[in-house]
Amino acid sequence: MRSKKTLIIGLAGFPGAGKTTVAKYLVKKGYVHVVLSDFIKDEVRKAGVTKFTREILQDYGNKMRERFGPQVLAQLAMKKIRVEDARKVVIDGVRNLYEVAFLNVENNFTLIGVNARPRERYRRLHERQKYSREGTFKKFLQQERREETLGSKEIGLRVQECLGKADFIVENNSSLDALYAAVDGVLLLKKGH
Repeated sequence: MRSKKTLIIGLAGFPGAGKTTVAKYLVKKGYVHVVLSDFIKDEVRKAGVTKFTREILQDYGNKMRERFGPQVLAQLAMKKIRVEDARKVVIDGVRNLYEVAFLNVENNFTLIGVNARPRERYRRLHERQKYSREGTFKKFLQQERREETLGSKEIGLRVQECLGKADFIVENNSSLDALYAAVDGVLLLKKGH
């Protein structure tokens, strides 16, 4: 059974903002890393799909929210956290307001928004070899607009709205050292993370 003293940090932000970079930094500080999209990938694999695109993951995620409730990914994350009896956890990829609401019920939950300028995020995504995206900056912006309007308010992705619910926003437009310093500042404010 999970201790009430478990510290949970959720990360919200657009692709390329640096959520996973922050998560990996927190792992070095002893946090267990839970990625919400991993639960979607598990469902996609069960359907026999072996190649993941953003669109496939978005569509399956919305289907899961529609079938099991808009907070389903947060529920699966909490189930995993309880099974692992983790003391410090970072949840990567909070993208729905119902996920935020579900996690806010937990003791010691903090939502951090990771923000970066669109051009910077576009550059980073193109530099990723494993996850590179094809297309122009204009197409990148069109894809982001799709993400914000895909599905209903309950089951769809609402990254911008999640950022609006964040307890803290860290800007990631310069160096890793600056990002890590901003994260450390949040941890100091939260005392005990």
